[in-house]
Amino acid sequence: MVVDYKARKNEVISSYDKLEELVSDLQKYAKTINMPDPLERMDNLMTDIRGKAERVKADRFNIIIAGESKSGKSTFINAYLGVELLPMDVKQCTSAIVKIKYGNAFSVRATYADGRHEEITGDDDARAFLKKNAALDDDYRDIPVPTINSEILVKSGLRAREKGAMISISDAEVKKMLESPEVKVANIHNIPNYNEKIRDYIESRKNTWQDIVTKIEVMFPFGEDLRGIEIIDSPGVCARGGVSDITSDYIENADAIIFLKPVIGQALESEQFNQFMENVSVARNKNALFLVLTHIATKNEADIRRLEEDAYKKFSAKLDKNNILFVDSKAELYAKKFVNVENVEDELRRLNSEGTLDDFVTKAYTETNGLFGNGDMGDFIRKLQEKSRFDQIYYSLETFGRKAHYILLAALLDSINSAYEKLWNDMNSRIDMFRQKAEDPNELAKKIAKVKQDLDIIQNKLSRGVDGVVRRFRGDEGIIKTDAESAVKDFLENVRKIDPNSSEAFNKLESISVKKIDQFKELTERLQHQVVEEFDKELIALSDKSEIPFESLKPDFTEETFKKIKESTKSKAEETRSYEEGITFKKSHSYSVYVQDKHFEIIKNDILGRLDVLKNDLISNLEDFVENIRTKYIDELAKNAGAKKDELDAIMEAKITAEQNQIIIKKLSDQAGGIKAEQTVVKKLKGGISKYVQHIN
Repeated sequence: MVVDYKARKNEVISSYDKLEELVSDLQKYAKTINMPDPLERMDNLMTDIRGKAERVKADRFNIIIAGESKSGKSTFINAYLGVELLPMDVKQCTSAIVKIKYGNAFSVRATYADGRHEEITGDDDARAFLKKNAALDDDYRDIPVPTINSEILVKSGLRAREKGAMISISDAEVKKMLESPEVKVANIHNIPNYNEKIRDYIESRKNTWQDIVTKIEVMFPFGEDLRGIEIIDSPGVCARGGVSDITSDYIENADAIIFLKPVIGQALESEQFNQFMENVSVARNKNALFLVLTHIATKNEADIRRLEEDAYKKFSAKLDKNNILFVDSKAELYAKKFVNVENVEDELRRLNSEGTLDDFVTKAYTETNGLFGNGDMGDFIRKLQEKSRFDQIYYSLETFGRKAHYILLAALLDSINSAYEKLWNDMNSRIDMFRQKAEDPNELAKKIAKVKQDLDIIQNKLSRGVDGVVRRFRGDEGIIKTDAESAVKDFLENVRKIDPNSSEAFNKLESISVKKIDQFKELTERLQHQVVEEFDKELIALSDKSEIPFESLKPDFTEETFKKIKESTKSKAEETRSYEEGITFKKSHSYSVYVQDKHFEIIKNDILGRLDVLKNDLISNLEDFVENIRTKYIDELAKNAGAKKDELDAIMEAKITAEQNQIIIKKLSDQAGGIKAEQTVVKKLKGGISKYVQHIN
């Protein structure tokens, strides 16, 4: 990461450390004067802050690599990392997810289909394992092994093991897979015996399914700049356009997604890329998607400019122009390799004698006068770097990654600011009570009685106010049902605009459906937060005129709170996953054209039925969520009110002299001043970071 980011990160971590230091001091002093723990009602908030701080410290940036056959994924990864970790002589990947991250030494951890793990240490053994397990037998390189392994062999094997029986794969199961569009489109070489090879592969591997490697974690001691980078080499689209379940999970949590497509030997049109874009997980994370067109070193500048114009026309509607990049991974790999070579000419001769030297390397060397004896090796390496155009990759990912990291810094500062606000309100309340204790104990007793009365009134009124919020959201006329039904109505109106006989009918239907499912998810998130906001409004209105400030009573609702409540309200909604993967739609493409309008109607009704189920599940889940939030909110408020009463009682009952009282007031005032000073620093830092994020392109 750039120096500026490191400086901001260190400032934010310093603010977090200062919070922990202040909190520790507050807790210690509260204990010495027999006061309740000031963090007693802040468990959720502090858990949230500590979790975010750990993420900031870890500085991780996850990049998932996907691509078409022969796009050079392994070469791209090796070039980006600057080390030849993955074997580059394969036509497609295996069914294994390959995860590469920093480690103290080069090692590999493999996970097998039956759940076994294996640790491989040592440079030679690790490389040998990767070469064996990241490559395919020559006999089966032209078939979609990732699909066969994950969809047939592993699933059948696990099913058989669960039943304690021998593995059994029905002909109908295989036939269904062979007829699926993603398997058909994987026959890029038009092999005449394609289906037979697939059946042969299944037969040869079915009794050793448990030895299929499903995940490979590679640890390597990269340089400082790559310590926080984690790269996931995905098998999901190696030989098909679709994305497998496991790959989809990684995509959903990726910071950046890079789809590789070669520019040599084929037109820029890409059925696989279009299918990849239509996947729900990709669509949800589209802003993080980069299309990288590879193998450009053999192209001249005029060709590259033409390709750029063509690519921008074809893909700019789906992607930001800045996220469409042209690179050559081999050129970058050569450049990085020659930087560390003592005698470049000797290495060139060696590669040439092996027959592995690319013509563009020789040309670059000639253009920099290398063959005439006085060439500058720096010019030669710079020429290769120009051909690689990898500066686009570094700049784009640096910019994108920097923005993602800054957003996390801002989120941590927001939570720290909330903690300071709560602490400052509590401290001032304590100081006020101790001052009144010093002046007139009888007046203090009256004030305590008044505060207790206020708390009881707030508690009672809030219960009624919360019930009003619940009524606004639940029921036939409630916000939840109204918004959900409006979303389905909008879907129908958009579908009616599609000509069912047009060539794009199914693609448009799928695109509208995927977007609508995302909107259902967004609607769920929006309504969940809206419920809490409505509850907060009720509390603000009720606590405005009381002796207790709003922030002192407000329950903590962090990401973890929402996560726990979501888990407790899960229902049938998760069963729509297979639909989200686009399986229904892909299957529809195999129907005959002459019944397209009827076919379209069948699919539309099927989707509508699914959306209706999704809508009903959404309504049910959200109404459960509202009820759970209502209960949680009132419970948390009761705890806060109880803690506040205990605090007031403790002050009232404290046996202290007038002199001790003044010392306590001075100490608490100093602590409150420290809180306010640090909060000011946090707000200023947050303002600067937020302004910076807005200007990152």
